[in-house]
Amino acid sequence: MTDQQTLQQSLEITAEQVRDYLLASPDFFNEYPELLESIQVKEQRGGVVSLTMRQLALLRDKNEKSQKQLEGLLAIARENDALFGRMQQLTTALIDARCVEDVFATLDDMLRECFGADFFAIRLIDSDDALDCPISDVVWAKDAAELEYFKRILDSQKIKCGLPTHAQAEALFNEQASDVHSAAFIPLKIDQQDGLLAIGSKDSDRFHPTMGTLFIAHLGQLVAKRLASLQQTKKG
Repeated sequence: MTDQQTLQQSLEITAEQVRDYLLASPDFFNEYPELLESIQVKEQRGGVVSLTMRQLALLRDKNEKSQKQLEGLLAIARENDALFGRMQQLTTALIDARCVEDVFATLDDMLRECFGADFFAIRLIDSDDALDCPISDVVWAKDAAELEYFKRILDSQKIKCGLPTHAQAEALFNEQASDVHSAAFIPLKIDQQDGLLAIGSKDSDRFHPTMGTLFIAHLGQLVAKRLASLQQTKKG
């Protein structure tokens, strides 16, 4: 290779150097606007357009994406607003409940009517300081075999959503177990007594492991507090 060829190669500008220069000089095309119309860019669909037209196309794409994101956020906001309204209804109804039976009846009605739940179940674990519950099917003894199916949930006190095992569904929903394709298991802490609130659905996508649980957690706290207050009222 001759000295002249070596010198020519050293003076050649690479595409990367051009890119870096343009990134470092955002006013370049303001100084040389005539270049915008002369630069041609290939489109993904074929054909060639000016750089200006390509920029406009990119801006339109970004605008469409931003619009879709905004529409998604607005839809979530409307859904949350409606859910908040239903939570207010449920809160008022639970406050009006005068006994444990009223709490269960209110949950059964409101969860089905306002929250689209297909199934509802609640279980209380018997203890020395247990809530006096007149509905025998609701109370599980400390050594009940069914407790093993929910041990992790009760020990962690964390909500679990998703597809229940057949044993879990059968323990809570009895003969309707085969129709439950997704469920939310909400651990309850009623003073010193443990419990479990379960909401089931025929829709496999209704309750899933990655869903938000803010409102469900609030629901569990609300039910536990109301049951605890009824327990204290009865003792007093």
